[in-house]
Amino acid sequence: MNAFPLFRASLLLAFMSLFGSTVQADQDTDAITQATMRYVFQEAGVDDPSVTIEKIVPGFARVAVKSISGKTDPAIAYLKGGNGKWQVLSLGTFFAPEDLAEMGVPASLAN
Repeated sequence: MNAFPLFRASLLLAFMSLFGSTVQADQDTDAITQATMRYVFQEAGVDDPSVTIEKIVPGFARVAVKSISGKTDPAIAYLKGGNGKWQVLSLGTFFAPEDLAEMGVPASLAN
C-alpha cells in the first residue's frame, strides 16, 4: 500500500487549516482596527488617531489609541466581537477591574 496519497491529503488538510486561521486573524485585525477608528472619529472627535491592537482573546480585544499630533491623551479601547464584526465597548484612559468585569471583558485582557 502506498502511503504517499495519505501523506499528501494530511499535508493539504494541515495547510488549509493554517491558511483558514490566518485569513480569519487578518479579517479580525482589520475589523478591530476599522471599528476602533470609526468609533474614535465619531465619538471622541480625534481626527488623527493611531490604533495599535495590543491583545486579542476569543471574543474580545484591547486596543491602544493615541492622537498622532498629541492633541489628546493616549487611551485604551475594549472591543467585543469576532468573525470580522467588532464593536467598541468603551474607550478611556483608565478602567477599574470591576468596570471591565461588568462589560464582560476577561481578566486576561485587562492586564
